[in-house]
Amino acid sequence: MKTKRTDYFEPYWQDEKDWLCTIEFLPTDDPEARLYGADIIGYLVGYANLTNTRSLALLGDPDAGAYELLFSFSAPEEKNEFLNLVRSNEDMGNDYIIEFTPPTTEEIRNARPLATVLPLDARTHAMLIAVTLCARTEGDRAVL
Repeated sequence: MKTKRTDYFEPYWQDEKDWLCTIEFLPTDDPEARLYGADIIGYLVGYANLTNTRSLALLGDPDAGAYELLFSFSAPEEKNEFLNLVRSNEDMGNDYIIEFTPPTTEEIRNARPLATVLPLDARTHAMLIAVTLCARTEGDRAVL
């Protein structure tokens, strides 16, 4: 007999109010494009860490290698600083800011930590970028 799970809880981030979402591609058939996508994800995750921003992900379209990245902000100042960091990146700039859209309630509900969504190779590369970015910015306070 099947029993209903009673210990399942909705993700606690579901009630957070201020979100942005973007899509990055990690194609399996184009190593250069995959590396570039992992670079961008690394920058975004680094900027999220520097601004106390939650970052989550969803697999958008498996055939296209599309991943949705969601960012939740606890204060308007953190959101502004995050966007300013994105603007200051020569690979992203103002054009990338336009790509951000508010995610749907369903996307927020289904979002998961990056480690459970992103492929290992891209995740490893992105985290190296993020850690390096945070170490350069935070100086002696960085934790590696």
